[in-house]
Amino acid sequence: MLAFLSAIAFGVTAGAIVGAIATGDPRYTMTWSIALPVALLAGIFSLFGGSIVARRRGAAPEAPPVGELALARVERISRTGLSVNGQPQVDLLLTVAPRFRSPYTTVHRQIVDIVAVPQVQPGAIIVVRRPDDAKANVELVLDPPEDWAGRRDAERLRTGTDRTVPLASEAPEWPSTPQSLLGGARAPAHPWRRVLLAGAFLIAATLVLIPAYDSIGRTVRAIAAGDPAAAGVVEGDRHAEIVDALAAETGGTTFVRIGFYDGYALAAAPSEPGALTIDSYQYRYDRTERQGPEPIQPTDPAAALFDVDEVDFTRLREHIATAKEHAGIADPDSVIVLVARSPVADDTGEQPVQVLVLLDADYADASVTIDPQTGRVVS
Repeated sequence: MLAFLSAIAFGVTAGAIVGAIATGDPRYTMTWSIALPVALLAGIFSLFGGSIVARRRGAAPEAPPVGELALARVERISRTGLSVNGQPQVDLLLTVAPRFRSPYTTVHRQIVDIVAVPQVQPGAIIVVRRPDDAKANVELVLDPPEDWAGRRDAERLRTGTDRTVPLASEAPEWPSTPQSLLGGARAPAHPWRRVLLAGAFLIAATLVLIPAYDSIGRTVRAIAAGDPAAAGVVEGDRHAEIVDALAAETGGTTFVRIGFYDGYALAAAPSEPGALTIDSYQYRYDRTERQGPEPIQPTDPAAALFDVDEVDFTRLREHIATAKEHAGIADPDSVIVLVARSPVADDTGEQPVQVLVLLDADYADASVTIDPQTGRVVS
């Protein structure tokens, strides 16, 4: 269960990191920063948590440890470099002398309590348990039963041919099967389990990325077309779609101002249909939100309002191209487009809706006002 939780959390982490890179959405950043610790903790506990549970169960009176006891001599001890809670993991080269089969040497790896490390120094005689007679694997029994403690102590006094545990050179090598962090034999690998874990990872990553599919697709298409800026808000081709989203958020089609920037759009519109109090609205990361009252309320809100249905927002890219040509700035560093009523009345006494294109480059900048109906440069 913990392994599947870890796979899902890692999938969420991977998907959220891709989403954060592709969209810049802080929700993705928050998601992966929460999912990653969960994935790591679940992964760590899945590695050796089962061994801890098994060991605790094995220590219970109703579930005694399985396997014969045997004497062994420590030939060599070395650290692996891994430690858990300050307890080192070590490799022990052991010469094991089972009672009912030939002696052998094997390498046993496990985390050993630092207090018990002096008991497993080279030359020490210890007691081990062999859970499976068909495998070389052993378990350290550093606090053996009284009779085995006596055998251990007696062996420490024997020399020469009296030894029960022969010299390492006289015992063939028998490799242990893969072991868990705590020293027990690792459960056999199941290919189907790996497939399920991989599937859980991919499904989690895919589900997390669903809200970003459109954004990622736009970015890929824009880069493939050689025009990365087209994936943005201002120089893309989604102006009408963004206005529709803002109109749905405000509940109406009248606005004081709509501004298109590189990665977002800002609008000022009535706080509710028919109201003369103006709120700020934002379109960003493919979603809209109300941001509260507009900091500077218009003196005459009714006169400042215009209906977006009267403006063809699909022509904004055309107006941007016109502004670049008119200003002589073909490749600006920044483009901003503002749609609002002119602050100055025309010959008819009305304040017409205008498109203001702001261009900024290293050595020049310009503001070009365009009539959205005719596409003509006004100023």
